[in-house]
Amino acid sequence: MKLIRERDPLPRLLAFVYAPLAFVAWWLIEHQIMVEVPRLYCPLLEHTGIACPTCGGTRAGLALGQLDLAGAFVENPLIAILLLVLGIWFVYAVIATMLPLLRMNLKIGRGEGRVIRLLAMVLIVGTWIYEIKRHI
Repeated sequence: MKLIRERDPLPRLLAFVYAPLAFVAWWLIEHQIMVEVPRLYCPLLEHTGIACPTCGGTRAGLALGQLDLAGAFVENPLIAILLLVLGIWFVYAVIATMLPLLRMNLKIGRGEGRVIRLLAMVLIVGTWIYEIKRHI
């Protein structure tokens, strides 16, 4: 892995689309305008009794919105980590937009890509096992 000069600004600029959308969704759910939070359900859990790997993801996001890191990790550790990484990405996008010298992309080699995919699979399966055990 190495950092190279930014060739395509799209990934950085997409943060300015997704961050406001995420904030609006959080605000609507938090103020119970869009959905009733206690009634959120997972169709897989509802019909089969088996939790999916993303069960608790919305509650994890709401907990992060209230700065409750422990609560977010209890609800769904993988989604909590993903949302934190996306928050860091947004902060980087803002700073890199203001300071062009910081505009970099991460170049990942072939072998590193395989390791990252394997790690992602392990994290998803581990989270799924955690969610199944938590809902039993």
